[in-house]
Amino acid sequence: MILPKMVAVFKYDPPSGPDSRPHSVYLLPNLWSFLKCDLRRAKRVATTTQGGGEGFEFRLKNWGPHYFACGESNGIHCNVGMMKFFVLPLPRWY
Repeated sequence: MILPKMVAVFKYDPPSGPDSRPHSVYLLPNLWSFLKCDLRRAKRVATTTQGGGEGFEFRLKNWGPHYFACGESNGIHCNVGMMKFFVLPLPRWY
């Protein structure tokens, strides 16, 4: 099955100095990793600078859930700041 173009657009401020708290985006492999902010098997999909300006697009390649989290400082933004979310693309019936 060919999926329509489904994308998540990420926008965030790039680092602005030594005291800034940069962000990055990681794709987590499953719900358990998402709930625990376990980045050991996660894949980095965006660096700290890629979210600036117009941001970047991440192509959603399947209908299942996609789990994302900030991975900077060993996942502290995910653990303490709750900087994580999931996307669940659903088929559209016409």
